[in-house]
Amino acid sequence: MNILYFDCFNGLSGDMILGAFVDLGFDPTLLKEVPARLNLPQVEVTVDRIVKKGISAVTVDVLYKDQKKHRHLPDIERIIDAGDLPAKVKMLSKDMFRALAEAEARVHGIDVNRVHFHEVGALDAIVDITGAALAFHEMQFEKAFCGTIRVGSGFVHIAHGTYPVPAPATAYLLEGFTIQNGPVEKELVTPTGSAVLSVLVGKEKQARPAYRVKKVGYGAGKTDMERIPNVLRLISAEIPHEFETDEKMVLECNMDDMDPQIFPFLIEEVMNAGAVDAYVTPVIMKKGRPGHLFTAVCSVAEENRVLQALFRHSTTIGVRKIHTQRSKLKRNLTRMQTSLGEVQIKEIEMPDGSLRRTVEFEECKRIAREKELSIRDVQARLNAEINYGKNGENYTA
Repeated sequence: MNILYFDCFNGLSGDMILGAFVDLGFDPTLLKEVPARLNLPQVEVTVDRIVKKGISAVTVDVLYKDQKKHRHLPDIERIIDAGDLPAKVKMLSKDMFRALAEAEARVHGIDVNRVHFHEVGALDAIVDITGAALAFHEMQFEKAFCGTIRVGSGFVHIAHGTYPVPAPATAYLLEGFTIQNGPVEKELVTPTGSAVLSVLVGKEKQARPAYRVKKVGYGAGKTDMERIPNVLRLISAEIPHEFETDEKMVLECNMDDMDPQIFPFLIEEVMNAGAVDAYVTPVIMKKGRPGHLFTAVCSVAEENRVLQALFRHSTTIGVRKIHTQRSKLKRNLTRMQTSLGEVQIKEIEMPDGSLRRTVEFEECKRIAREKELSIRDVQARLNAEINYGKNGENYTA
């Protein structure tokens, strides 16, 4: 899984997010084209590189003439809908602005569509949000995570008055996140940055998983601080495929004095007793005698029942027990309609996220007998249909 990690150790704003995306590899030309794609010819985006306390970071500025116009949520949604942007980008952008509107509506106790966007409704916020959504989409991130957010401290002056940090709307947007005051007496997190973060990370604030770092990018803020660089760090990373695991017991014994004809019956009995697998391996035992190694795998809870079946139906007088863990692919049993009727299939999630479907052999036997067909033809036909479409379209053997 391709993920994005927000490391907000000293700042989070819309322009810092854009700068960090560019430093990660997002094409700055695409970012500069955003105003034109939103039909905002009066807006210009500049991208440059700056050093903040020894850290090279990308700085982004959205330039436009002063304007007094305040926009409501429907006004901004119309600008985004009319833009030349992918549908996914429009959806993300509108979700971010709706999150802003809902936070402001909670602060002021009004309907979401009556919110006047002051600081957050300016043209730069529109470009910041749509640019961040475009970068997330173009760089093919599947999920975003975030650690502790340092929000600053003290007070901030906004259109409605002076408020403690984080500002009221920002505080609502950061619900569910872990925040920390400091490290300076200043507002470090803006409503725009919080809206982008809240939508990309989502409502389920999951713990940061183990990941493999692919690239690190820094976006520069506009403040110069005495000790700590005012930058946002974004990390592009991969999460390795997570396998399901469970606890299992491996039971095994050697036998050289049992009629081999009994082994099929013994396998059936231990499976009925709760084993998930059982098999026989030819071995050479002590003194060069040929024998068989019998192995059964079961859950810890079913160990006693499987042992009883093994002792009851075989000649062994001792069983080795190995407590082990099993890694397995996620699977699901379901039913599917085919040209040969409804069949039970197993859907297996592969490490790359694709699905592999298989038909249980017992189902193939049943259909072969009912339809008087070759079991090989049944297997080939069903596997083609369940994996490549009705009647096996696009199937190549």
